Amino acid sequence: MSKTMKWFIIAIAVMGVVRFILDAGGISKDTVKFFSMSVIMLAGTLYFAIASMTHKERLKSAYLLVMPYMTVEVLALGYTWASGHQTIFHAQEYSFGTSIGAHTIGHFVGGLTWEPLFGFVVMEIVWGMYAGGRHILKHANA
Repeated sequence: MSKTMKWFIIAIAVMGVVRFILDAGGISKDTVKFFSMSVIMLAGTLYFAIASMTHKERLKSAYLLVMPYMTVEVLALGYTWASGHQTIFHAQEYSFGTSIGAHTIGHFVGGLTWEPLFGFVVMEIVWGMYAGGRHILKHANA
């Protein structure tokens, strides 16, 4: 695992913990929502789409970027489930009206299946556009 990936994993996890602490501390959800793990994941997705040399590396990167997000989500939802204390992680706009149990299990299953695969597809599209653009520029300058 590259040093850059480690920093992205740490940043995603820290942002999730900050989000939880701010929410538990009574900061309004309208403010807490701007502390986004998803934005860091998107930046990592774009970076590794171009920095990864192979499809296999991009697939691995997609899974590694989702793991800290899924871990924080499942732990925060588990807290809500166990304590009954509502957090931003189970707010209506994020839970789509599902029960806390279904939401928690959904994040766990999604984090191991479709979420990283979706990230991988995005990486492949970005890589394809980047590689295609480089190819066009290379031949235009020849």
